[in-house]
Amino acid sequence: MFELMGREEKEIRNKVIEQRMLRPVAYTRKVIREVTIWKMEQLLDYIVKLSGQRDEESLTVNGLRRVVITIFMVYSVLRLSELQIAIPNIRQIEQGIIIICTNLLKGKRGRVEVTLKRVSNKAVCPITWFQAWNEKSKTKITDKDLLWRNSQNKRALTPEECSKEVHIVLSNAGIDKKFSVTTIRKVAISAMQNKDKTKIEIDRWSRHSESVDTM
Repeated sequence: MFELMGREEKEIRNKVIEQRMLRPVAYTRKVIREVTIWKMEQLLDYIVKLSGQRDEESLTVNGLRRVVITIFMVYSVLRLSELQIAIPNIRQIEQGIIIICTNLLKGKRGRVEVTLKRVSNKAVCPITWFQAWNEKSKTKITDKDLLWRNSQNKRALTPEECSKEVHIVLSNAGIDKKFSVTTIRKVAISAMQNKDKTKIEIDRWSRHSESVDTM
């Protein structure tokens, strides 16, 4: 501004003016606001309610699949784009283990294997949900298949179709439509922080750490 007025640099660059400019500059900086995100319990409570229909075998294949995609996002903390291209290793499924093999697309990129294990609460157990979906599906998932496929024509679901599936679950759980699918990862990490986990534990679990490739 002063330069445009024709003042010399030595007249402009002095301590008094620099100090006077600190306050206006501070006010021009972007205000950082805390973003309120939905609670994980809201999503899990909805999945618990659906588990009754799952056990009664009244959920459709598509209904089961969209819950599986969502609950895999919760437990794996993978981004949907990473989960969409995942291939499952289900050789140990009878022992309650599924290994998701995929590529990390952000941060430390490369191959990663995420192990999901059976949990005591079957209503929110990723293994139980996967088995219910796979058993009802006409086309069974194998170790050579992408996880998410259209049961009618056997093609892989597109990223847009996967996103739509998860959005349906979030909406039915009463979560505001303004929240994107990516908030699942943020909410899952936030839930871990609320359980008094250390930063190292959270970093390893969410793959922020470069010291681990297999969970």
